[in-house]
Amino acid sequence: MEETLRSIVSGIVAAVVFLLLFLGLKWNFIICVLLGGGIYGSVFLLSKPKRRIGEVLIENMENGEELERKLKEAKEDFQSIQNSMEKIEDENFKEQIRKLAQTSLSILNYLEKHPEKIMPARRFIDYYQDRASSLLLKYIELQETRLDTKEVNSLKVNIKNAMGTLNIAFDKQFQKIMSNELLDVDAEIKLIEQAMKTEGLS
Repeated sequence: MEETLRSIVSGIVAAVVFLLLFLGLKWNFIICVLLGGGIYGSVFLLSKPKRRIGEVLIENMENGEELERKLKEAKEDFQSIQNSMEKIEDENFKEQIRKLAQTSLSILNYLEKHPEKIMPARRFIDYYQDRASSLLLKYIELQETRLDTKEVNSLKVNIKNAMGTLNIAFDKQFQKIMSNELLDVDAEIKLIEQAMKTEGLS
């Protein structure tokens, strides 16, 4: 849709330039066509939106394409978790997944602001969040069978227990991703405290 709009706008600009030159200024037809084509191509390329992660242009990042792909995978898994959460009928379990989704969203927002952390977050993206997404899809599948057998109920309980473990894992992964920043803040606080002691303000 976006590319179609760019094509239409570029075509309109090129047509206006062509008509002004050919009909208004009586330029040579071939030259007007060539200039119109050049204008179309230029406007189409210049109107192409710049791809970013947060405020940083993809083209300015080392391995920018890979970082964008990883973040996209993470967002897709997050959306899958959200979709599954809406279908869960067990309210207690739904609340547990809501916490999981909130942590996941916080991590994704952090990665948007700090693209350099995306590769260190691969374990979270490729394993923990991916497993959460796939297990929840399995739970919804079991829920929708409406079977009340020992095997089905046992599997549902196992998935619920696994989600409890994953909630803890998500928190620890977030702390690990932020580890350097947490250390930097702690060091800054200690410097402030030391400065206050030196100046007799504490």
